[in-house]
Amino acid sequence: MNAWLAALAIAAAVNPFAAAASLAGAPRPPLPAVLIAAAATGAAYVLAGSFAGGILDALSLEPESFLVAAGIILAASGAAILVFGAPAYRPAWRSPLEGLVPLALPLLVAPAGLAAVIAVSVRESAALAVITALAAVAAGLALCASPRRPRELLDALGRFSAALAVVAAAAFAVDGIRSI
Repeated sequence: MNAWLAALAIAAAVNPFAAAASLAGAPRPPLPAVLIAAAATGAAYVLAGSFAGGILDALSLEPESFLVAAGIILAASGAAILVFGAPAYRPAWRSPLEGLVPLALPLLVAPAGLAAVIAVSVRESAALAVITALAAVAAGLALCASPRRPRELLDALGRFSAALAVVAAAAFAVDGIRSI
């Protein structure tokens, strides 16, 4: 796996376009909710990237086996968005803590994003994985907080990103199987 494919896989797994498409019909999130989501998602990806080796050790998984599993997770997540589109959420934003659900979880910190960050951190570089995830999260938060969120465009870009996640998933699985 090269660095470009690794970065593409993480950005596609986080899928900022699908996150924004999910909130396209909702009111614009207030700044405190966006800041809480930013802190939570940033912490999740920094911890996942920093402790990727320890996470796999605690689960008694080899990096190669996890790479195959991460490929399956990316493929399933990408295929679901590709076929069904992003799920729609309509939070009322009554509390800044609504930045945690649904903005941080499940939209920006999802199993596919975490799996990709852990896999890339162990196989390539934790810095690359974390920086790419944080850049994708920043893009997602900017799109979600934008006053104009055209659902059709964001849905199309989200599906395109999901297709890239499926392609990256195949590369993860093949690389993991070759390494075993």
